[in-house]
Amino acid sequence: MSPRPSRARPAWRALSVVTIGAIGLAGCNSGNTASVARVTGIPSIGISVPLHTVACTPSDSCIALGTTGAQLVPTSVAEYRQANGNWSSLNVPAAPSSVITSASCWTTGCLVGGVQPSGSLVWGYNASSQSMSALSVPPTSQGVRALDCFADASCAAVVNIASANVSAIAFTGDGGATWSHAAPIPWTLAETVRSVSCTDGLDCMVSAISGAGTLDVEVTHDAGLTWTPRITPTSWQTLTSLHCSHLKCVGLADTDHTSLVVRTTTFGRLWSATTLPVKANALACATLARCVIGGQTTSNSPWLATLTGTTYVVNPLRYVPSPVLDVACGTHVCVGIGVSTVLALRP
Repeated sequence: MSPRPSRARPAWRALSVVTIGAIGLAGCNSGNTASVARVTGIPSIGISVPLHTVACTPSDSCIALGTTGAQLVPTSVAEYRQANGNWSSLNVPAAPSSVITSASCWTTGCLVGGVQPSGSLVWGYNASSQSMSALSVPPTSQGVRALDCFADASCAAVVNIASANVSAIAFTGDGGATWSHAAPIPWTLAETVRSVSCTDGLDCMVSAISGAGTLDVEVTHDAGLTWTPRITPTSWQTLTSLHCSHLKCVGLADTDHTSLVVRTTTFGRLWSATTLPVKANALACATLARCVIGGQTTSNSPWLATLTGTTYVVNPLRYVPSPVLDVACGTHVCVGIGVSTVLALRP
């Protein structure tokens, strides 16, 4: 375990709001004038280790994490946002030659997934004690590609099964203490899974990229025993940041030229899209209708926007020196990260 510095940041530095006028654009519509939160970034605590993953519980306890993928210490870093807005250092297990790939939360905790030399990496975050610990991993798995928690302590993990060159889906109902048998996902043979979202323990959507670079999206209604393909526009190259509830989903799609916020009310049978003017890296939602998008402009400047329905409004940024790589939302607070920056706002 790495030492935990007694360092915290005051809440006024973590969230700064100034009301100004702005225009939001949705698809081809001109959008509406709205009050916009000016978001102030602050340096991350473990500045020598780049941040790349963030997650929030519905109770607004948020964590930001990073790993170097190398053996030289420090190999991992994490910090958590307290209810009063302060960010403090979080002890995390040592992670030599390891990479964190995803994280997802429920009311009182989170799971963090990744890959390490011995196979899968799974950590558990306890929001009450602000502690992180290593947990059991899905049997026979060789790395966690994507995680989604859909109820208290109930989560799905899409993992690599290296011996078969295929992904599999496993479930936990006790916060990662134990896992079900990982059921192979046959259509992911030689593909790279990009996202998973489940509305419950039976209904899940998974997106993946084939070896030829094409997007595949399929859904299951029986916890991964069978899968049904979903047709997406041929211009979509990726589908990430999936967030589903009651068979309705929102996510991010990339094309050759732009990023799209995409929505379905039919669990992927039909989609609608809102075009963004930037390269979006991540999307997170407090509800299906209230989301935050992080990314970068064509000049590689950081970009952040809040999304209500199909209308987005750009948030002015201060002291955010690099693109917004990941975002996450609780019920009332959303957070974002750059490689060396944390930020927070109310969507």
